[in-house]
Amino acid sequence: MLSRNPSIEVCYAENGNETLDVIDFRLPDLVVTDLQMPELDGLGLVTATGEKYPDVPVVLMTAHGSENVAAQALANGAASFVPKSDLANNLLETVVQVLVVAESDSRY
Repeated sequence: MLSRNPSIEVCYAENGNETLDVIDFRLPDLVVTDLQMPELDGLGLVTATGEKYPDVPVVLMTAHGSENVAAQALANGAASFVPKSDLANNLLETVVQVLVVAESDSRY
């Protein structure tokens, strides 16, 4: 969905550990992650990213019924979350909003 937008460059990783390797190689403006992944899940990735790269916001995608986990992710430092049932309608808007806030914070 995001790669269809010409102003967004997308990189992919297979799991949370690989995501951290990608971030080490090339610092992104934002990370979008699923909650359930092999090796390092979304909550672990939120925590690890926040510790190592506090200026990189993380948006978490959650399945139906995982709102409590999404709240925990926000408490652990996630910038936002999008329910998978609303990805088509809300993912791009959420990513743009988080990027605008992150840019404003960095300028401040």
